[in-house]
Amino acid sequence: MSLITAVVVGGSAEPWEAFGFHLLSATSSESRFSLGDVVLVVDSTLPAGMVSWEISDIDAGVVDAIPTARALNTLTLPLPQGRVGCLGVDHVVVRTNSLDVTCAAITAATGAPVKRIRDAGPGMQQAFHKLGSVVVEVVSAQEQVEHTHLWGFVVNVSDIDALSAFLGPDILGTPKPATQPGRRIASARSGAALGVPFAVMDLGVAVAG
Repeated sequence: MSLITAVVVGGSAEPWEAFGFHLLSATSSESRFSLGDVVLVVDSTLPAGMVSWEISDIDAGVVDAIPTARALNTLTLPLPQGRVGCLGVDHVVVRTNSLDVTCAAITAATGAPVKRIRDAGPGMQQAFHKLGSVVVEVVSAQEQVEHTHLWGFVVNVSDIDALSAFLGPDILGTPKPATQPGRRIASARSGAALGVPFAVMDLGVAVAG
């Protein structure tokens, strides 16, 4: 089974450390942080934004224009939670102009089929793949993108209220109900200076159907 083992972003590592993520290693140009079950690689030589991902059991290259590296090592899990209390990556968001093309490329590369497709409002659709515990959410909207790319990601945390209180409203928004029943989500604000769309979620409680 193909698994996402790392996501690579550009920009400064300092905001990620200030947010509370556990620093695994650092060089002059690259810092690696624990996301619980995935490694966050911050490459300070690149502009802020999501750059690429590493996936196990996959050919290196591109997945519908997304730079993709083959994971060389298996992670020893769980990775340290850090002050943020990170339990793992919930989902990674991909922006595209064509769900069909991008989803077909993900399936061909990883073997992970589309689990479901959801209409998310006027002109917007979402499709979902599952790579281990991580959901890949592919989004198409009326606003065209230059090319298919990684856009942002969401992690699960152990105590979203404690984290919100610790970071303050300039860094993390107030937790609110998530799309997933019984769960809450809070988005990083511009004051966090992470350089990518990012949010945290709690694990919630079971909701009777």
